[in-house]
Amino acid sequence: MMNDIAVEGPSATCGSVTVPARLLGCWYRRYIRFADGTEDTSTRVIWVQTLSGVGDIRVSATRPDLRSRGGLEDCSIEELLALAEQDCFCGVTLFDAKAKPFPTASWPRESYLFRFQPVITFPEPGWMEWLEGGTCMIERAPSGAYVEDWRLQPGSQKFGGHLVQRDAPSATCLYVAGDHAIFARNRSELLPGDKTLPELAREARYDPKRLRELLDCEFSYARRVEPGRDYVIELSTLPWREGKRLDVPPVEKFVPNAREAADVVMDDRWTIRSCWRL
Repeated sequence: MMNDIAVEGPSATCGSVTVPARLLGCWYRRYIRFADGTEDTSTRVIWVQTLSGVGDIRVSATRPDLRSRGGLEDCSIEELLALAEQDCFCGVTLFDAKAKPFPTASWPRESYLFRFQPVITFPEPGWMEWLEGGTCMIERAPSGAYVEDWRLQPGSQKFGGHLVQRDAPSATCLYVAGDHAIFARNRSELLPGDKTLPELAREARYDPKRLRELLDCEFSYARRVEPGRDYVIELSTLPWREGKRLDVPPVEKFVPNAREAADVVMDDRWTIRSCWRL
């Protein structure tokens, strides 16, 4: 039996809705298992899904500890290249509830807002199945290339929202699901979509200035310990941001009676694109 939100859905929503209620929330990946039987349980992967907008961050456990650095300018070329292996994206999740053999989530190229890696590393849609009362979500690649096991974080379906920062130098978004959030800020230039960051670094002959330009893109996962407090970054593509506060408004205070995005009055920095509450 699905959890309550999966059955009843949110009691208040505003903005575009492209996914079912049971997909909302913050999901930690437990593992990915590939067709050859190999399994990755160490890469930290977090997916925050709002009514349509999605933020996804993937950081290898082997990434060096660079939290003491002051910024990209303090990193060696080897450290910059290690950061270039990270993979994150934000955009819109599409969903076909009637697809066979499983309901299907998809992320076509035009649904991406921006990516940390210019190349789409997981281009397939996902066949979705919910188990264990809706707290376990199994995602299968239709080709059979991989299976991912996702686990819903407690309380992350109670409320949430997709926010966009006004007047930012580059696209900047916030995806909130309960006590969990992903902050995403794009780099200042559009990169070609047919090369990875390591490939672009090689083309630039590992010029430090060019490497810093390529890596100046932030995806940060943050969590708060109790309602009313700020979200604190726990994982970031810019490791020195970890432990810092996001300094964002408490989304749940703005959504209780919202029916349209225009009903939501945020602060002078953020515009809300969608929101929900139980």
